Amino acid sequence: MKKNLKLIINSLCKILPSKFQKKINQKKLKKLNTKINPGNTQRKIIANLCRGDCIEIGALSSPGWFPFATSIKYADIHKSDEAKEALEKIGYFGYHQKKFVDVSIIFNPEKAPLEKITSNSMDTIYSSHSLEHSPNPIAALIDYLRVVKKNGIVYTVIPNKNFTYDKNRKSTNIDYLIKKYHSNNWTYNIEEYRDVFINTESHEVYDNKSDKDIIEAFKENTGHHHIYVYDEENTLQLINFVLTETSSKILYFDASNNNDIHFAISKQ
Repeated sequence: MKKNLKLIINSLCKILPSKFQKKINQKKLKKLNTKINPGNTQRKIIANLCRGDCIEIGALSSPGWFPFATSIKYADIHKSDEAKEALEKIGYFGYHQKKFVDVSIIFNPEKAPLEKITSNSMDTIYSSHSLEHSPNPIAALIDYLRVVKKNGIVYTVIPNKNFTYDKNRKSTNIDYLIKKYHSNNWTYNIEEYRDVFINTESHEVYDNKSDKDIIEAFKENTGHHHIYVYDEENTLQLINFVLTETSSKILYFDASNNNDIHFAISKQ
């Protein structure tokens, strides 16, 4: 166990830029509640960390694999049939190959996503390719940490914009998101939508869109656009702010597979 922990800490320090290493080391990553083998595939790491009573955010038709979960509830801003219709309307059919999950927790996109869920009641909150759709990602992560029990896990996967159709866009300024968190702002503005449609690389959802289409997408706010985008650096800035605002520590961070950034935060 100590050997595995040392490998994880060394791995984190290699991945994290030097200006973040001091903060991570100060968190004293001395214990893990679950054994992580750094040689495992990402899928196995997720399985080992995501245990007990779980909530998955935004699964659509691609739910995570949680063999050690005792229960799984799915949360989203839409019911499954509404999600399918919204995706079809914007011209995206990438999720239609499999059955959509049954969503039992419907949340308002302009409020904390799990506000109706009791604090300290779940073991794991898992969110894959969901946080980049949130208008207030810091507040969302803090809400997830509220819901998990002590030593519970919030596991997040977000696309690395440098390897997606968002690569031509500027990475979101985390100071801006911190201001949104402090003001409890859960809305977007029309200029943010224009940035998405104008600066996104060729993609079926964003090709040949007029200003009228942009305004319509802004008014409908289906939650399926990447309004804010992340790379390794601003993701670490976001995580560090969340750590300062909560009693939590980072357990895992991996940006080595390019397409996605993975991180796990444990509530203390």
